[in-house]
Amino acid sequence: MVQPMRREVHADDIELGRPLKSALVDALGFPVADEGTVFRTDQERALVLQAGRCFWEGDMAPLRADAPGSQWHDRYGLLIGTLLHVKRPADPNRAAVSRLIGYSDGAVFVAWPGLAGAPVDGIADGETVLFRGFSGTSIHSFSARVQATSPTPFPYWMLSEIQHLDAREMRGSIRVPVRLVGALAPAEGGGMSQTVLITDLSLGGASVSTASSELGQPGVHVKLDFTLRAAGLKTKFSVEGYTREDPDADPAEPYHHVGVAFDAYGEREALLLHSYIHEQLLENATMRPGTRAEPL
Repeated sequence: MVQPMRREVHADDIELGRPLKSALVDALGFPVADEGTVFRTDQERALVLQAGRCFWEGDMAPLRADAPGSQWHDRYGLLIGTLLHVKRPADPNRAAVSRLIGYSDGAVFVAWPGLAGAPVDGIADGETVLFRGFSGTSIHSFSARVQATSPTPFPYWMLSEIQHLDAREMRGSIRVPVRLVGALAPAEGGGMSQTVLITDLSLGGASVSTASSELGQPGVHVKLDFTLRAAGLKTKFSVEGYTREDPDADPAEPYHHVGVAFDAYGEREALLLHSYIHEQLLENATMRPGTRAEPL
């Protein structure tokens, strides 16, 4: 079956001053700009598109998170919708990206893995693969046999003979590169919100690129709104903080860069943000060959 080509979003497809009718996502389906986001200037629109390709979310057929219910889930805490990395044990190349979509009688079902936006091929039924997922506190590595595959109508792999190889607990305030559109505004109100691009994220703060220098002075009390997806959940965040100087900013670049140190947020937001950050670590990591997972 020939899959239809997804149409890349260009500047002319985004109307200035009007809310987006559909969310923008990257080539792997991760949110970039939420539905309803407003780009007010050419500079704001160009800021987002220059960072990489974008597609309308409706073209991506995203997986729906479902309620887990098996001993395998209870043991390792991997939720339906969890991002996974999958590869052959001896393959030194970057792992393919998948998502956990179900369990049944000792088997695990995963979405057909993809790499650079295209489905992987060349893996036959009966082959052994490695896969890795983040539980919320630890990254777990497993081996499994590809018991069956189905390319249509919903491409998936069925994995069996699953063996737990390793678990690595993640600690500290890790910073990861991201590409998320957000809204930055004075926390006390009274100023116009800017549509900005978040370029890296940690539990303690974010680096933000803006088309305007209006909120670029250190020490400004601001509110940063953005949407992210973690563990199969799409969540809107509204976090207050204070601007700070970005030491990595290049004055020769056409856009302005500012750091935002988060002030405080709730326990639920902390857990989801923690989960999102470590899913991004998985997305950027390479699974090494061998019987034990390498530390990220």
